Amino acid sequence: MNRLLVIIVTYQGMPWIRRCLDSVFSSSMPADVFLIDNGSDDGCPEFVSANYPQVILNCQDKNLGFARANDIGLRYAIDHSYGYVYLLNQDAWVLPDTFERLAAAFGSGRWGLLSPLQMRPDLITPDRRFKKHYHGTMQPSGDVQPVRFVMAAHWMLSRECLESVGLFSPAFSHYGEDNNYCDRVRTHGFGVGVLPSAVAVHDRQDRKRTKEQRIYLNCQYSKVRLSDPGSSFLLQAVWQPLRQCLMSVRWLSLLPLKNIGRLVREYPSLKRWRKESLGQGAFIDD
Repeated sequence: MNRLLVIIVTYQGMPWIRRCLDSVFSSSMPADVFLIDNGSDDGCPEFVSANYPQVILNCQDKNLGFARANDIGLRYAIDHSYGYVYLLNQDAWVLPDTFERLAAAFGSGRWGLLSPLQMRPDLITPDRRFKKHYHGTMQPSGDVQPVRFVMAAHWMLSRECLESVGLFSPAFSHYGEDNNYCDRVRTHGFGVGVLPSAVAVHDRQDRKRTKEQRIYLNCQYSKVRLSDPGSSFLLQAVWQPLRQCLMSVRWLSLLPLKNIGRLVREYPSLKRWRKESLGQGAFIDD
């Protein structure tokens, strides 16, 4: 029951996939790997099939996005009674004791989702976006630090949490899904935390986002707030269009204004999925 399934979603992942997979198979805690390829044409799935026959490979003919692809692996974990699930980015890797330390920490409280410290490849500097949301100790403490949000580049979920919270919300395909999932974990009575004694790497290679990408992410935040079962839908339904008007001024861009109509049209679906996310094992049977 305490077996671990590592879920990796790849898209054009050849620059990182060997380092990623080798780190998993060098772990002190044995793990099975379920890899979903989102229609790569860079040879990544062929490379995995030829060099890592032990990997359970699921190849898609199109890019499903982060959330939908991970849901395939999460369903597999539930159907095959894994005790823990680890979501691992293709451009990330773990240290030999990362899994073992995280799994042991679940017994220290009602934690449902834990992350290691997410570091740059030098193992000295925190990943910049991880550090943006994590303000706890960077010392190798054994105590879990509670957080509201941690990026899904490195997530370990307990089976109890996964069965209670369910899969990613259909409201999200790429970006925002991890924020929403953390909100739902807490709503279901589990803790979200970072274990400073566990360390892993997220190798962004200083990839920078364009202005349009940053605006898109900020627009996605409106869906995150509307989808949070712990907030008032009515309040957010009024505030988020106003917020996007302010974003247009701040960014000197019409993109947030254009997004308002699309967002408002999604209100009925967002409200329905938000309500469904309160149920046990949401979206698993969809």
